[in-house]
Amino acid sequence: MRIRNLLRVRSIFLIKRHITSDSTMKVFTQMKNPITGNTEWDVQDEDYDYHQEIARSAFADMLHDTERNKKYYRALQLAIEKMHSEGKKANVLDIGTGTGLLSIMAARCGADSIVACEAFKPMAECCMKILECNGVADKITVIPKRSTELTVGEDGDLKEKANILVTEVFDTELIGEGALSTFSHAHEYLLEKDCIVVPDSAVIYAQVVECSTLWKWNKLNDLADSDLDIILKTPQKMKDCPGSAAVHDLQLSQLPRQTFNELSDPIPVFFYDWSGRTPTIFKRTVTHNFNANRTGKAQVVFMWWDLNMDPEGKILLSCAPWWCHPSADLVAERPQDTIPWRDHWMQAVYYLPKEISIQKGSTATLISCQDEYSLWFYLEDEKTKYIDYKRPDCDCGIHMALSRTHISYLNDGKRSKRFLEQLKDVVTKQSVVLDLNGSSLMGLSAAKIGAKAVYILESSKLNLGILNEYIVTNDINNIHFVSDVTDELLNKVTNVICDPNCVNAILPWENLKMAHLLYKYSSKLKNCSSILPEGCEIWTMPVEFQHLHKIRIPLGRCEGIDMGIFDRLVENSRGISDADIESQPLWEYPCKSRGEPVKLLTIDFTDLKPVYATDGLHDIVKIETSDDQLVNGFVLWAVWRIGGRQSSGPIQTPKVGERVDWDPHTRQAVKILKKSYEVDSLRWSYQVACDLGKGQFNVNIELLLD
Repeated sequence: MRIRNLLRVRSIFLIKRHITSDSTMKVFTQMKNPITGNTEWDVQDEDYDYHQEIARSAFADMLHDTERNKKYYRALQLAIEKMHSEGKKANVLDIGTGTGLLSIMAARCGADSIVACEAFKPMAECCMKILECNGVADKITVIPKRSTELTVGEDGDLKEKANILVTEVFDTELIGEGALSTFSHAHEYLLEKDCIVVPDSAVIYAQVVECSTLWKWNKLNDLADSDLDIILKTPQKMKDCPGSAAVHDLQLSQLPRQTFNELSDPIPVFFYDWSGRTPTIFKRTVTHNFNANRTGKAQVVFMWWDLNMDPEGKILLSCAPWWCHPSADLVAERPQDTIPWRDHWMQAVYYLPKEISIQKGSTATLISCQDEYSLWFYLEDEKTKYIDYKRPDCDCGIHMALSRTHISYLNDGKRSKRFLEQLKDVVTKQSVVLDLNGSSLMGLSAAKIGAKAVYILESSKLNLGILNEYIVTNDINNIHFVSDVTDELLNKVTNVICDPNCVNAILPWENLKMAHLLYKYSSKLKNCSSILPEGCEIWTMPVEFQHLHKIRIPLGRCEGIDMGIFDRLVENSRGISDADIESQPLWEYPCKSRGEPVKLLTIDFTDLKPVYATDGLHDIVKIETSDDQLVNGFVLWAVWRIGGRQSSGPIQTPKVGERVDWDPHTRQAVKILKKSYEVDSLRWSYQVACDLGKGQFNVNIELLLD
């Protein structure tokens, strides 16, 4: 499951239960408002907590993965046929059954007994209803337990050990969901020695790559202006930091081909025998020598894995990016569109502790390390050797305080140069600058440019540690940190700045923290002569996602199996949870514009109002083209005015009917529709309400159907 699926639109800290006067149970959820920074309580349905998990789960995306489903189905069929051909009963164990899809497949393939376990009880209950709906409830026993809690025996969960195991306990890193311990325990306690496992085995591949684009998501560069003069030097501690070993999961096939340089062929670094024929290894380090294909800087390792679904290796399920995928049409205009798409399993990027220059034809050594749940990599050549290969840990604070997307944002030279140019225009030797975003470098830049004093509103110890390192490295002595802004300070401020990308913001409008604070302080800012950004606009546009909609749309029937009960559970959960509009990095998810962009709201930071409310009605017009024209979602983004328009959405003005190029350094907001609709006299409406005093922003977009 992708790491970003675990992000919350609002951070839930605490849940308390309360019985109301009508004897119904309610929960009070304590959440942090990213605009105000305040902790707030909200009353929710008693099952709010697990509805959140269901609404944001990757179940639907996984079940929309047709290739995965078909290959599991075929491998199960072969396993059951093999048992029967040997005169044995086919006794199937399904670990982590979820909706019960794999168990139903086993039943349809003629399994003699099936036990399915599912630890998440709401899902187990849903599974039992799905089994009943599909007429197989009498063939499958559902146990609401973890597989490690199952017992075998006359009075146990399984009457006898199973001889077929089917399970899908993998993530992008393959072993991150505990696959090693799951298989090891199953073979020791739940399975016969000569069992068949679906899948049978797996191989992890690694490829050493130079990619300056991705390297900017890992290391902060020196900050330069448009004349390429260095404004802020990055502290050496941050340049030398090995970074974080945490996996960076991406749709690598969407990374522009010209942005990376393959220094090695794909290297099979780890083999996993799920069948039990060889013992499970929970921790290991392996080395592979390779000859460099090209000259370049080794910076990152691309990783993906393949599953061998059957013992004979006839059925292969590959998660490789397009340039290494066995199904890719390499001569197609867009070969990445010719391979199966999935979001629950992607590819991974691992950042090497330091970049190493290697020459074409030279020999280097890739060191691949694995513990029970994760991987990490080192690279050595004749000049670079390591004492040990311990898991890298951040010692500079950057990788603990900032997300990788935020690091890439700070490294976005075009954006920072524009902000710096505006700072130079307004900051003088008499300026007293108030910086409202301590997770950026613009306050420090104002000090270097020549401001008399800079006050940075920041209380996070991690952010303060980073800023202090920059202060020492760049010999800055006119910075003051404040955790609150006093009236006395506001009376002195001549310039207010706020880089519009706050570290805690997830949705675009959550960066309106600046507008909330400016409204709060406005009556005291009597000597303020400039504000950066000058304002903000919120935009939206109807789109046709190529694949992203599959993470949310109903399943209907999956491989001929009725999943309507699961669809209704998800729909009800989405109504209770806050997942109607979510955050996604759209540069990874191709889409086409299906209507002109519409500006929903404009906020002028020099003339703030307490409340903003707008609404509107728009048509989606069919254009002249031979292609099918569908709408399955809306995308929302912010445009900031910083000496011009700075988009956190499309890089260029979208053209209706064409693909949209998205800013890779920010996330956009997405509303996914329940189905795809043909563009034919469609209309849509919107309502926006923004209360700057309370720090509340609400937007509603609806497709109007006759």
